[in-house]
Amino acid sequence: MGGITYPLLSDFNPKGAMAAAYGIYLEARGITDRATVLIGKDGSVKWSESVGVPGKREAKDLLARAQDCR
Repeated sequence: MGGITYPLLSDFNPKGAMAAAYGIYLEARGITDRATVLIGKDGSVKWSESVGVPGKREAKDLLARAQDCR
């Protein structure tokens, strides 16, 4: 995606806390579902997608979604 100019969130410690808040933490497996959540400046969820643990996402599609959510 090149020079990302917007903040990204990673969920590390405490493990799964943010993912659990969005309903994508898989407690029994101790992992987070592979998902993308775009959050607007106002703090609201603008778009989200879960592709499952083995799923893939396309960078060009994510970039288009991010641009749509501006």
